[in-house]
Amino acid sequence: MASAFESFKVVHQYQLSSIPEELWQPLFMKLGEDYLDAGKGNVAEIHLGDPMKGYSLHVKADKSLKKHRQVQLLVSERSTRVDIFLIDHAWITSPENAKQELRLNVALMDRLENLMNIEQVDAPENSDDEEEDDDKPDAELIQLVASQANVSEKEAETALIAENNEVVNAIMRLTIDPEQQAETEKLDDLMMKQILASGKPQEKGDKEQQERIKRREQREKDWINERVDTIYNKMWSYIQTYTYSILQKDGQPTPQTAWYINDEVGSAICHSSDPNVICLPFIFSRGASGMIPYSVFFPIKDIAGGDIITCDLLPKNVERESDKLAYLLAFQDRVLLTGDTERKRNELIQAFKAEHERLKNQKCTLAETLSSEQVLEAFKKEAAEAKTKADSIIVWTDTTFVQQFLKLGNVKFTDDPAKADIIWSCHDFQKWDSLSPHQTVNQFPNEKCITFKHNMAELIRKTYGLPDWYMPTYNIMTQLSEVVGDYLNSEDSQETNLWILKPWNFARGLGLDITKNLSEIIRQHDNSVPKIAQRYLVSPCLYNGKKFDLRYIVLVRRTEPNLIAFVYNMFWTRLANKKYSLDSLDDYECQFTVMNYSKYEMTQLDYKSFIHSMEKQHAIKWDVVQKDINNAMKKVLAAAAFTSQPLGLAHTTPNKFDAFSVYGFDIMLTDDFKPVVIEANFSPDCTRACQYDPEFVNNIFSLVDGRFGTTEKGLDAFTAL
Repeated sequence: MASAFESFKVVHQYQLSSIPEELWQPLFMKLGEDYLDAGKGNVAEIHLGDPMKGYSLHVKADKSLKKHRQVQLLVSERSTRVDIFLIDHAWITSPENAKQELRLNVALMDRLENLMNIEQVDAPENSDDEEEDDDKPDAELIQLVASQANVSEKEAETALIAENNEVVNAIMRLTIDPEQQAETEKLDDLMMKQILASGKPQEKGDKEQQERIKRREQREKDWINERVDTIYNKMWSYIQTYTYSILQKDGQPTPQTAWYINDEVGSAICHSSDPNVICLPFIFSRGASGMIPYSVFFPIKDIAGGDIITCDLLPKNVERESDKLAYLLAFQDRVLLTGDTERKRNELIQAFKAEHERLKNQKCTLAETLSSEQVLEAFKKEAAEAKTKADSIIVWTDTTFVQQFLKLGNVKFTDDPAKADIIWSCHDFQKWDSLSPHQTVNQFPNEKCITFKHNMAELIRKTYGLPDWYMPTYNIMTQLSEVVGDYLNSEDSQETNLWILKPWNFARGLGLDITKNLSEIIRQHDNSVPKIAQRYLVSPCLYNGKKFDLRYIVLVRRTEPNLIAFVYNMFWTRLANKKYSLDSLDDYECQFTVMNYSKYEMTQLDYKSFIHSMEKQHAIKWDVVQKDINNAMKKVLAAAAFTSQPLGLAHTTPNKFDAFSVYGFDIMLTDDFKPVVIEANFSPDCTRACQYDPEFVNNIFSLVDGRFGTTEKGLDAFTAL
């Protein structure tokens, strides 16, 4: 039977490959005992402010650490010393759950604040102002005293404060004189009877108590949120990742990323480009007992007593020198300073400025596109030359709204794509070689050039430079130094430095984060879901104080030899639920508009009513705005149509099949009514469109194939781009 150590090696072989073999058995022994000896004061100690602002880990003055080649000798001599150490994980989380986890765990907040050297904000107490507010007389009492004493409300309030809100005493103070002395007792009895009969003292006391409780709860909530925000912003300098796989139902592994923060010892290990230890995660399997995540570190140099312990925090996949400079800015408090930090920072800014100037002056070299009038003329001519109306056109689709709403008289559905004249799939189509010349498919090869956000950004940048209808956008995986240079330049210019982080290929508002934290932007480089960083539109056009975006359905009938595209005249206005404010960046209902896939209620606006209200509120002509919107969408499509693959759609050899595509373009407007293209969505869900307009699908198919015999009717629903 294999020994426990041999089983340990088999189970953990991939992780052990990063650790010198002579350290495996000492590691196994420590894991079995959960022996976290590095933090027990045996070898290392934590310093504050030496040599950096935060915490750092040092070898104790009377100790030393030896490189692993010497450990083998020591072990063979039965020495008790082993220079490999376990580190516990203080917190395992995910960016999307981190804030909520913190709010629910005050002890964790206390620990992380200490670990990150965050000065804790004192818990709220009842302020003097609140006590004064609590003692302030009720408005009804002031009016009562003023009327009974025949004085102003100001005088009545002063008297009530002086008499500790005793109504009778306040009135006596204002009215007492020798002639009225005899009436005092009568007044006393009368007033107290009135007050008691009304029940006001108890009602007033209950109301004030509830208000005090609400104020106290709000202060505590604000206090917790302030602490949570501070920890969340700082955690990006400490959090680390490891990747593991989960088997799906089809047996395919899906990579997942776990985010963790090492304990106080591990978090005190600073970065150096010339490190003396290696620190890495190690997930220990205890069999039926489950998995326990640790980190381990071991020296790769001899380290003398008193010396600082450092590791390399730079991932191996960060290769460009400029990206290495940019990445380490996420760890500003944990980098062993070399004296040239400011120089490196300026390098990134100057590189950004030079590239920005080049892009700003870039000239578009695309071939000229047809005007909307020419597009319409060319399409009508093509339709007139098409075959006459067919008795039947066979359609295959896996899309529910097409199955439900396609009602043209000569349509016949099939379950076999090979027999179809038109194929409409809501999934990424790959079987291009299976298509026949008579078939038409609802996708273009490589249309991810615009439906993937990072690809669209690259296409626009290389085609147009920095157009005013698209926000500056960077692929964090390949343009880390560019986005950091932009951020730092804006910081120096005191611009609003707000960014939105988006996954390359998620839709429905998934995975979006708004941030002004440079470390958070940089650390998205370690996310298993690759993201872009895009400047946030901080001055959007508002509808009754709320953000909105516009969803347009665009049909691209062909891209060669000319771009032939149409936009559906009906569009959808998606409205935020709350009024827009930059003070509420964490409030989804304030910052975002896509509610139909979330837990929030969705506000929909009829497009005709929306246009009427916009023209009335802002004294604008919507036709002018719509023309600008159409022009921006057309520019995106033109860049794709006339740029060769893989950057665009154009290909060197003609397809043996016909193709068209339908995209969902999302548009926002600036506060001066200029369009900004947000994204183009692949195979948009048009169920709502069909509910608003039952002819929606019929109109699209009427333009796709002239043999339906309804081209003219279909054109009425579209505007040529």
